[in-house]
Amino acid sequence: MAVQTGEGVVDIIFHSTSIPAGPRTLGGYLSRPDGEGQWPTVLIFGPEPTPTSTVKDICRVLARHGLAALAPDLTESREQNLSISLAVAAYIADPSGRWSNGQVGYGVLSFGAGVHDLADLAQTDTRVAASVVVSSTIDAQTAKVIGAAEVPGLVILSRGDETVDVDASIDTRADMEHTTFVVYPSGATGFWDASTEGYDVERYEDTVDRIVAFFSEHLPERF
Repeated sequence: MAVQTGEGVVDIIFHSTSIPAGPRTLGGYLSRPDGEGQWPTVLIFGPEPTPTSTVKDICRVLARHGLAALAPDLTESREQNLSISLAVAAYIADPSGRWSNGQVGYGVLSFGAGVHDLADLAQTDTRVAASVVVSSTIDAQTAKVIGAAEVPGLVILSRGDETVDVDASIDTRADMEHTTFVVYPSGATGFWDASTEGYDVERYEDTVDRIVAFFSEHLPERF
């Protein structure tokens, strides 16, 4: 394991990880505070089946703010992904793991197409305590699923993002009564992703600040 010090307010541990799940072993990327206690935890679903470099960076940023973050390796199949997500959720909810307090509630965060995996998990696992969706069109079915979870939610969109139908997403708010929408007037496709031409450092930093503040407010405190 690598230990990163001197950046942000919390020293962190971050590494690719193996997750035991019965007869199989799952993969993913884990970043967590380097300190004793069980920490509030977020599962992250990115736009690709496996964690991208930007998703890994966001895992580390969350950890530097006192939030453990785990981005699991997924597949192209939503059905398989739900099975994987439930196994990973059970892993972070196991108190014998000692670093996560996921047994009393955890957060889910998605970027792009990862919203579908977020919605499927939020609908299935009652331990999901809060959700954040970034840069994804929220269609009617997805809105109903996320809304049915009845947990605090945050959606962050940009009108400059050509991959997202912002107006159609806003139209679903009636089915997501526990969710707050934030819409930037500008910020190109990939505004949150440092590996793309559309990366916008101002929008990225504001997005991260909002994510950290939201989960810090709505997830169980470290104990």
